[in-house]
Amino acid sequence: MNTLNQRAPLTHQGQALESSRDSGFDLSAAIGEPVDNSWEAGASVIRIATIKDADGGITDIGLGDNGEGVPLSILANVLSVGYSSRYNSRKGLGRFGMGLKLAGLSQGRRAEIYTKPRGAQAIYRTLIDLDDVKSGKQVDLFVEDVGAWPKDFEALMHHPKTGEPFGHGTLVVWRKIDRLRRGGHYGDGVDQRVSDLTKFLARAYRRFIDKGLYIELDGREVTLHDPLFLMANPRVEKKFGEDVRAKVVQEDDLIIDGHKVHWTVSLLPEEVRKKRGGGGRGTKSREDFKDLYIPDNEGKISLLRNDREIYYDIIPRMLPGGVDVVDRFIGIEVSFPAELDEYFQVRNVKRGAEPVLKLREGLRVALAKPVIEARKEIRRYWGEVEQQERLESGDEHTLAHEAVDQFDRTAPRGQAGFADPSPAAVDKAMQELFQDLGLDSADPEACNKAKWIRESYDQRALTVIDSAWPGKEMIDIKHLHGKAIVKFNNRHPFFADLVVPLKAMASLDPGELNHDDVSELLKKLSGGIDLLMLSYAKAENMHPDPEDAYGELRSHWGLFSSGLIREFLKAHS
Repeated sequence: MNTLNQRAPLTHQGQALESSRDSGFDLSAAIGEPVDNSWEAGASVIRIATIKDADGGITDIGLGDNGEGVPLSILANVLSVGYSSRYNSRKGLGRFGMGLKLAGLSQGRRAEIYTKPRGAQAIYRTLIDLDDVKSGKQVDLFVEDVGAWPKDFEALMHHPKTGEPFGHGTLVVWRKIDRLRRGGHYGDGVDQRVSDLTKFLARAYRRFIDKGLYIELDGREVTLHDPLFLMANPRVEKKFGEDVRAKVVQEDDLIIDGHKVHWTVSLLPEEVRKKRGGGGRGTKSREDFKDLYIPDNEGKISLLRNDREIYYDIIPRMLPGGVDVVDRFIGIEVSFPAELDEYFQVRNVKRGAEPVLKLREGLRVALAKPVIEARKEIRRYWGEVEQQERLESGDEHTLAHEAVDQFDRTAPRGQAGFADPSPAAVDKAMQELFQDLGLDSADPEACNKAKWIRESYDQRALTVIDSAWPGKEMIDIKHLHGKAIVKFNNRHPFFADLVVPLKAMASLDPGELNHDDVSELLKKLSGGIDLLMLSYAKAENMHPDPEDAYGELRSHWGLFSSGLIREFLKAHS
């Protein structure tokens, strides 16, 4: 065999480093790399800070720790792509020797490592600058004694509580950052990424924070967030005044090649899931639990490698029947040792993993029963709370009234019922209504019902009450000072044969429902709703000029029904 006299370098240094900038790191994944290194170095304090320009874009990031520091003998290599003092180790958080350098270059064009090893007096630095590499000014990695920490991030190398300088540690600095600019179509992206970073740190390192690791971002301590709600969470304690924890539905192990894959399914505390639709995106109750990140939980599974989260997202076809809206109240965690990396297809960018087919099937089967059990309990508890609220208030239409309350914040005020604008007119109309409903003032239950009707009228624009009377009328409406009280005639066939049976069925647990009964009622409802609309059309048709008489009414009906239904669906999505 003749070898031709042609040679090429294994890598084209400048182009390779430029290409490495698009290696799949977002800000959170990038910051995770030096945080991992800090923990590996025995740090108990990790402080992160950003420097922004006048437009709010991030130009520099610093991360300091009180770990052992980088030994001088290997410092020149730490920014060398592919070098790792723990290459292919399965004992810690790193493995491939790619993370720290690729993470820094993914965000900026210059990365600096300052370190003061334990026992040393000097502070050393190594760096890589892509502009200098491109121009030929930098051809290798070198170490220099710089004598002090850089002024702009020197504060990170002091203890946040005592102010004492760290005796040893490492400071990672990323400069010439060009991936975190503000402005243009994505002007709010920087703020969102920093918010996402806070959530990532709180969640990914929750087990380390729980054991005493201190992480700080821009002067604020990052407190842990456990999506399973099984750890003590300062946010929960602040919200409820006590340490509220989830219930473990089930946990167990799968044994793979002699190693344990531990899985846990938890049911979030009742305090955060009292209301149907609570915590949903775009709902009022979501704001109540904003710091608990409950909507983020929906259908997601947390994968932990050596106790550090590397994946938090939906795994396709993992949950029974797909993702359910109630899954935001279910925590699912799968923890595995690094020896099983191949089974979870772990990548060098620690933000992705997915179990191989056979393992995924094993997890899917294991998770099915506890997830179904948790979903049933969530819906059972909702029904219990709603029933209790109805008993306490006398309100049989809680869900509709909640939609009215949300819609009425921006809806126009009603114009009817001002013939007598005095408060006495309302009092008189209420007494007449109570008499029509047969509410006896000597009956405590009737008095509670009357009290609720008056309170509902005072606080909302539309109130629905159930009633029953002979005749063909389906509803009766009392207009009072821009508000309306609507009585449903439960003797009318639409309510008696369709709505009342539907509500009775809705109060049952899913396991109590009979498939044939549900199917039959749905068929009736489908036809009944069509006929309800057609009967309205027939009523219009009895007028010689319906467009003139009812055109505006029809427009308002469509407008308000659309708004109310949107509010209802928003709360239950």
